[in-house]
Amino acid sequence: MQLSRREYVLGAVAAEMPVSWPDEALKAQAVAAHTYALYCRDHAALQSGAWLTVDPARRQGCLTEPVLRSYWGTAYEQNYARLSALVDEVLNDLLFYDNAPACTSYFAISNGRTEASENVWGTALPYLIPVDSGTDLSADNYQYTAVFSAAQVQQAFSDLGITADLAAPESWFGPIEQTSSGYTKSLTVCGQTVSGTALRQALGLRSTCFTVQYQSGNFSFTTRGYGHGVGLSQWGAKAMAEQDADYADILAHYYPGTQLHRMGVVT
Repeated sequence: MQLSRREYVLGAVAAEMPVSWPDEALKAQAVAAHTYALYCRDHAALQSGAWLTVDPARRQGCLTEPVLRSYWGTAYEQNYARLSALVDEVLNDLLFYDNAPACTSYFAISNGRTEASENVWGTALPYLIPVDSGTDLSADNYQYTAVFSAAQVQQAFSDLGITADLAAPESWFGPIEQTSSGYTKSLTVCGQTVSGTALRQALGLRSTCFTVQYQSGNFSFTTRGYGHGVGLSQWGAKAMAEQDADYADILAHYYPGTQLHRMGVVT
């Protein structure tokens, strides 16, 4: 399936934010999604084949028209008209750093502060640094507790190449080292050092900002925030828009040092 640039950006915003959210938050998301797609194109490991993966059927990454019609139902025409008008306002806007599209990553909710890119992906980018996002603390489902049996955690460890003794699960977890933003940088698991990102992926946790408790054969992981924490906090963008910030202000806050460029020619 091929999508035009406009169709992709509109579908990406629809996938990432409720259409009921403030105009300026939706516009900030549109610019971030558009810029991120171009960054992925420019940094694709292979010059042929796919450089950005989306799954409309599972409502991941980008929603196409048939999916949106099903998703919005009788509100489709109204929602499409509103969102397409907002996307058209910023369709030629991109965030640049050093005269190239920036890596404008985004996620749902921070723990109150965003994370540095090197703590998640190993690469430091000067505009993906920790910034305040304290309004996220009032986001829906900011804190969430997931419960796993010892056997489930043992299986997750196995996927990480770690052997855990089911006879002593209370001793599996050791000290946690946090990043400056309060996310788990690494922790001791059965005597081995594991990154917070790796454990989050293995267990499907909402965030690397977590605490863990063991009781009666189960582990409880309490997370704060939702997502990798790098770049634009979508709930933070919503809060800034509600406080009368425009999309340029939102983007400047979450991607400090980037420049907002308007393309002179529509492509």
